[in-house]
Amino acid sequence: MKLLKLFKLVSLFFFLTVLISCSATDSNHTPTGKVTLLITDGVTNEFDEVNLTVRSVSFLGENDGHETIVFDESRVINLLALQNHSDLMVTAVIAAGTYDKIRLHVTKVELVKEGHAPIITKLPANGKVDLNPRGTFEVIPNGNLTIELDVDAEKSIHIVKKGNGDYSYNFRPVVFVNIIGEDLKLVLLDGQVVARSETGFQLCEVSDEEEVVHHDDACLDVLLTENTVVQDDLIDIVSPMEINDGNFVTVLGKANEKYIAALHVVLEGNDKTASNLALFTGDVITDFDVDHFMMDADDGDDVMVQPLSALTVAVVDGSGVRVYDKYGDVIDAGAILVGTAADAFGLAEPGVDNASKIKAAFVILDNEEMADKVSGTIAVIDQTQSQLTVTVVNDSFSGDVCVDTKDAIIYILAVVDGKVVSKEISIFNLEVGMRIDAYVQDNGLSCQLAEVVLVADPLAVTPIGATLLVTGN
Repeated sequence: MKLLKLFKLVSLFFFLTVLISCSATDSNHTPTGKVTLLITDGVTNEFDEVNLTVRSVSFLGENDGHETIVFDESRVINLLALQNHSDLMVTAVIAAGTYDKIRLHVTKVELVKEGHAPIITKLPANGKVDLNPRGTFEVIPNGNLTIELDVDAEKSIHIVKKGNGDYSYNFRPVVFVNIIGEDLKLVLLDGQVVARSETGFQLCEVSDEEEVVHHDDACLDVLLTENTVVQDDLIDIVSPMEINDGNFVTVLGKANEKYIAALHVVLEGNDKTASNLALFTGDVITDFDVDHFMMDADDGDDVMVQPLSALTVAVVDGSGVRVYDKYGDVIDAGAILVGTAADAFGLAEPGVDNASKIKAAFVILDNEEMADKVSGTIAVIDQTQSQLTVTVVNDSFSGDVCVDTKDAIIYILAVVDGKVVSKEISIFNLEVGMRIDAYVQDNGLSCQLAEVVLVADPLAVTPIGATLLVTGN
């Protein structure tokens, strides 16, 4: 689906979401099912853009390793524009069956920081990545499958200080595979309405020439509920009956195995090129005050609002505006505080002297705290308590740190047969002497609670002869 104006050049990336029913067989009478790919990202404060070029995405069969292509075109995605929500990359009808790997081919990673020349990172294994989800996943005949790929920019960009004081930048792909039913982020899409019914409509992709693509694998089912807010292009509440075939709309919702449950539908009329609706991302620079707050306009439509300018976001009572966390829960506007990462979608009102405004249809906040990184060598493993003693030596600290892994996801990254292999393991696979990066939250206790542990040392699950990706600083 054609993304919001802001994302035309950073389009969606690889990943599965909501689907509509599809024919049970193709012309060769092979049973088929439908998948939709979603992509999202974590957060990093190191860069203003992390532009990932993805060449292809495919699934590998469980029994025979047969490769089924799901996405086969080169696209550039700014991962940092996807911090607070997921975007759709593609829907596809593929052969039904059981799959156990997702293969990505990344051809370029560009890091952008304001005022500096872009940095092109080093790619291990020529950017070919095999992801191993927790167990297999199945595309059933006539069925729907939704998968979200969470490409964690913070953990994937590895910065190494050289002896001469310079730095090198490596891309080590840290991608979490979320099958539908787990906690997925909000999905933000736009397109054109077709097949309007009493309960919803199909949202269909629009080409660059503003032509609707009606084939089944380019349309998604959208469900309207009592909880759906429908707004017009002035961000006024209107009846759901105002949604008609041919309307261009933006939809914010939650994906499940059958459809997108809409939280907001914003009408953009029948001429999208004339719309002043846009999405802006950035950081909050003033606390919420009565009916507004200010944010920096990191991204946006630079025709209407100048990037990097201060943007006043109006949260108008009675307009249907809501404030969400990135998982779709409604939160109080008082959570809008300085430093919080935010997305604001609404009606842009160009101003002068960097005094632009937007009347918000909805606001999405990322109020999760960033984890601290503990990089070092495992000195002691306590499997009973699920704890590690990690010896850390860096410019600011030398000593042992206790890391509690009982709730952590532990990943190993290795290069095998010319591809990066990412595999989830357990504490029982760890060995003393391994280098790790543990991402922890300070819980006030003597042992810090880890969310993610990345390992790049040989394990029993790693094939002999594998080349490990070096972690640590």
